[in-house]
Amino acid sequence: GKWKIYLGMSMNYSWPVCRLIIAGLAWSLRDWHWHLRCISALVAVGAVILFWLPESPRWLVARGRMDEAKQILSDASKKNGKPVEPEQIILTEPSSKGSQGSFFDILRHPTLRLHVLIMYFNWFTTAFIMYGLALSWQSLTGGLFLNFIIGTILDFPAKTLAMLLVQNVGRKYPYMVGSTITGVMFLLTLFIERDVYPSNWPIVVLALIGNFTTTMCFAILYMYTGELMPTTVRAAGVGSSSLVSKIGGTLSTTVAALADIHPAIPTIIFATMAIISGAITIFVPETMGRKMPETIDDVERTQCCGKTEAKPKEPWMEPQEKKGLGLHLSPSAVSLG
Repeated sequence: GKWKIYLGMSMNYSWPVCRLIIAGLAWSLRDWHWHLRCISALVAVGAVILFWLPESPRWLVARGRMDEAKQILSDASKKNGKPVEPEQIILTEPSSKGSQGSFFDILRHPTLRLHVLIMYFNWFTTAFIMYGLALSWQSLTGGLFLNFIIGTILDFPAKTLAMLLVQNVGRKYPYMVGSTITGVMFLLTLFIERDVYPSNWPIVVLALIGNFTTTMCFAILYMYTGELMPTTVRAAGVGSSSLVSKIGGTLSTTVAALADIHPAIPTIIFATMAIISGAITIFVPETMGRKMPETIDDVERTQCCGKTEAKPKEPWMEPQEKKGLGLHLSPSAVSLG
């Protein structure tokens, strides 16, 4: 629903907010020791507050931990002003096969493996470009703090646009268009001579547009990847994708060294990777308005370019009669709202 999109996508704003905090710390605390202490303290607070975050009922049901899922749903219903006791909640337990899943299952199944490998490339590309630009920001405009803040401020409208597109258009095509625009912007910079215009403003503008669309794509990837993964391996799929993005961010430190060889090398790499990323996403299905997959078998029914095979109706899909105040839920119907 829309609230899943609003809440899920709004978490992306934590990135620019924290970047502004870091800029303020770097400006006021010129001793890097104190800078790192403050950042570490924020991380420690985040780790502690996770204690009060409940486990996902959908994941618990997929794992067969029905009592825990019922208790969490009951607690949520009471907080929402519609109290339902755990004994009144009826959940459909998945088969033993459907409740199992690991990272290796992702690579074992052809369709899911294709989706994940494409997502790996997309995460790697967006992180490589984002961090590569961030590390080159000073050379673009001449001021470290000013450029860092400019890039951070651009994050807010980019993530807002991503939220609106995800809500009204979808995930697949906004990502494809955004990634392609990023590549085109970098290609255009190759045809503009340097040190001809004041502060190289045409190159700066094109780079800012590329940064904007890349940031938008990165925000889309979080929700898109999670919706592609079946419940049993969703954490492994999104977590491993995030790990791949960190590799891209680490390798982006080589951008400056490549620019010393020839200024056009980083630009060509950025443009090529962004265009390829947008093109290969055609082989990944759109997830807007579709039920999130519960098991790997659900993903395997999805054919190339997102077409779905006919699926036999599951028993829990039949209309069920409510008895009293009880909740009759299948795994896909589990929510906290």
